[in-house]
Amino acid sequence: MIDSTLLVLERIHHYRDTIRSYHVEIDGERVGTIRNDKTVGFEVDPGQHSVRLRLLWIASPVYLAEVSPGGQTHLRCGPNGGITQAWRLFFAPRTAIFLHGVEDAPPIEIEPESDSD
Repeated sequence: MIDSTLLVLERIHHYRDTIRSYHVEIDGERVGTIRNDKTVGFEVDPGQHSVRLRLLWIASPVYLAEVSPGGQTHLRCGPNGGITQAWRLFFAPRTAIFLHGVEDAPPIEIEPESDSD
């Protein structure tokens, strides 16, 4: 399904949050989840979209992603640090998950994620 307009989200492998899924929000709506060491795609309309990840009381900062018609925009996420960054969970919970764009990522074939939690 390379021809559709996709927002592709890759979650790195990391020991923190391993057994928990992050909730994915696009434009303020919960659209699905992503598990540790997985890649998912979400079909979106072309244009700019706000993306945020949440887990319990912690979250990522909002990332503004620009998606071209028929293209793919790739984002990478994961826990923001290990045990030395555990203070973020309590004192900066909106920075406990990182989320950023990936430049020049090759297109991948992936079925769009549905809200199937």
